[in-house]
Amino acid sequence: MPAHSILDYEAFSEGFHDPNDARELNVFEKFIAAGILVREGYDTYLNPFFKSDDQASTFEADACGIKAGEILVAFCATGFPEKQVWNAIGIVSKSENASALIVSPQEIDRETIEGQAPGAIEKGKVRVETLGWFDDTLELALQQTLHTIELLVNETRMRMLTPLLHKSALKRDFRARINPKLVYHNLATLSEAGLVDEPAEGTYELSQLGKTMLADFIAFLERARRTLDDHRNEEVKSIGRR
Repeated sequence: MPAHSILDYEAFSEGFHDPNDARELNVFEKFIAAGILVREGYDTYLNPFFKSDDQASTFEADACGIKAGEILVAFCATGFPEKQVWNAIGIVSKSENASALIVSPQEIDRETIEGQAPGAIEKGKVRVETLGWFDDTLELALQQTLHTIELLVNETRMRMLTPLLHKSALKRDFRARINPKLVYHNLATLSEAGLVDEPAEGTYELSQLGKTMLADFIAFLERARRTLDDHRNEEVKSIGRR
């Protein structure tokens, strides 16, 4: 699948939603799985079917990626993985060039995986991507994410950060546009959060974390703005058709 397909959930959902499956969570998990595979450089495919001469070794997955002869097979579980999923993971774990990725709304511990697919963890054949917005993982995920969002949802800090997407800045550049007291306080806060580096005294630039977080945050705001605009436009059209 092309990389641009994972950039927008609405487009992904429209293109890959199974009309026979009403579970939106399953579509969302496939979106997450596809994003992981594409970002890690895999040629990515959805709903792959793995066929073997041995009928017992035939199974279907939600996604898979191929890179340099290695295969990463993704299984999306809307709850605790079902028996056929564990059977498929067991098959994958026995392969020389394949491993499994489980995308799940709940944590799955090592003991459970070992019990269902013996040897898979020890061989490094299984990894779990836990969606942090469900059940017991929600509070921790919110704490971690909201802390970063709170740093970015601030006019002064955004006025300091966004120019750094273009080039590094000197402390005096910030002081020329922003109250110096606010500059010192916020530079310390952004540095402690790992969003800003100081490669030379008085010179500041975005850290790798800062580049990624700021770009993702702005992209999210832009997508949200477009979604709201589209919704309002549809409402206006709907009123006009009445």
